[in-house]
Amino acid sequence: MSKQKRKWIKPVLIIAAVVLILGGLAAGRCKSKPVHAARLTQGVIHRYVEERARTTLPHVYHLTMPEAGRVRPITLAEGTPVTNGQIVVTLEKDDLQDALFESQAIVTAMVNAVQASQAQIEAGRARKNYAEWLRDAQSNLFAHAQTSELESKKAQRDFLEADVDVQESTSHAFAMQALLAVCRLMPIYVNRQLKRTQLVSPVDGVVLKRYLWNEQVMQPGDRLMDIGNLDDLQITADVLTEEAVTIHPGNPVEIFGETIGDAPIQGKVLRVKPQAFTKLSSLGVEQQRVAVKIAFDPEALQHLAHAKQQLGLEYRVQVRIYTETQPDALIIPRTALFRSDDGQWQVFRILRGRAQTVTLKLGIVNDAQAQVLEGLQPDDTVIIAPDSTLKDGMRVTPRKS
Repeated sequence: MSKQKRKWIKPVLIIAAVVLILGGLAAGRCKSKPVHAARLTQGVIHRYVEERARTTLPHVYHLTMPEAGRVRPITLAEGTPVTNGQIVVTLEKDDLQDALFESQAIVTAMVNAVQASQAQIEAGRARKNYAEWLRDAQSNLFAHAQTSELESKKAQRDFLEADVDVQESTSHAFAMQALLAVCRLMPIYVNRQLKRTQLVSPVDGVVLKRYLWNEQVMQPGDRLMDIGNLDDLQITADVLTEEAVTIHPGNPVEIFGETIGDAPIQGKVLRVKPQAFTKLSSLGVEQQRVAVKIAFDPEALQHLAHAKQQLGLEYRVQVRIYTETQPDALIIPRTALFRSDDGQWQVFRILRGRAQTVTLKLGIVNDAQAQVLEGLQPDDTVIIAPDSTLKDGMRVTPRKS
């Protein structure tokens, strides 16, 4: 190759390299990043607390042993319907029936003893009257010297002894009457214990739990059976205290979950318990929570029954408690939001084909949506779930989300 040709090759290569570099930069600048985007919408937005919950009853009636004794086999199984006043548990009562017979015999004997004591009083009074007459007669005879002083003194003594006998008989009769009053209580106590040998259902409901089946000796206070009315079902949700402060009686509640079926049912908040408690989360973190009681709407349980979705006690459900509603709000998807370095809420707005960072002032924010108060207009489009490579000013190509 000649020296003249080599002289021109080097500048040409340099120019070609520069053209290729500039072309690559221009191509890079013209390349657009595909993103998911969504337009702002105008509509209703809710602030709510969503929590796992369980079905509960306002009253569960615990049937317990009234006293030590032997329980006969309990044949009513869990789920068996019972009515108010129906005998559900029977205790062994042979010993009590014997005790009732004995106590009645004791009462009869005491009645006879009281009657005998009254007869002794009457006999004593008759003797006293005779002794009094004799004393007066002897006293008159002695005054006219028709009898001795000894006979007069003996008549006085007999009268005093008869008077003491009457007082003793009266005191004994009072004691017999007191014993009779005590003895009359014995059949009452035994009858009361006999009535306790038949435990009845306090309400119309079902057997929730049976603690034993076979015949067994039990002690006072031992549990036998739990009864409740499933028509009175409620829901209890253990809510974090920082969320519970926004919940008030009457707030509407949406109840859903696998135990409810495809269509959610409605309820409302009955009350928020005044005292919180400490509960360990699934990660072992201590949390302060408070129990929120929720009532089903009257037709909700009927709807479940028609759908053959029968709820029981301690069933797991999900609840969404609505605490605030804005009927005409400017709404963006929650996933469009991210935090700036100083902690402010921001989004990427698409303006003339480029991503533009916008700082927002928000109202209600829930898990799916956010209400925009300042920063965007109703016809704006924002980027959903922007990745970390997206920067302010980058060209973007929106795709429907």
